[in-house]
Amino acid sequence: MTPSQVTALLDRLAPDLDALAAPWSLIGSGALILLGAPLEAAGDLDVVTGVDGARRLRGAWAEWLEAGEPKPPDGPFRSEDFARYVTPWGPVEVMGGLQVRGRRLDVAGPIPAAAEQLRILRLFGRPKDLAKAAVLEAWLAAG
Repeated sequence: MTPSQVTALLDRLAPDLDALAAPWSLIGSGALILLGAPLEAAGDLDVVTGVDGARRLRGAWAEWLEAGEPKPPDGPFRSEDFARYVTPWGPVEVMGGLQVRGRRLDVAGPIPAAAEQLRILRLFGRPKDLAKAAVLEAWLAAG
């Protein structure tokens, strides 16, 4: 998704996210684009919330739920409730109760600040996350 598509997707989904009555945050490429970082595209919009929030979205977005195999429970990332949705405006992944390397990922605010996004990318530690971290660091250094 292009930056304008990411923005349009969030605009369409924000009312549902705000109605969750549960905290939610965006992470990953979509969040970086929304912060203004110089990324050209995002594969999807990544939403982190609690298990209750993920269940509420599962009900609200049932028609968009993409069938698939659950992720292995012994991997470095584990969500108590993970779902991928294919909305008319773009794909969304919802991670309810996300744990990274056995520790719950706590994030604050709908679109956490760049420093928080950098911390999360480093914590994930995959090559693609570290590449995004390098882009984000260069952008922050350039002011």
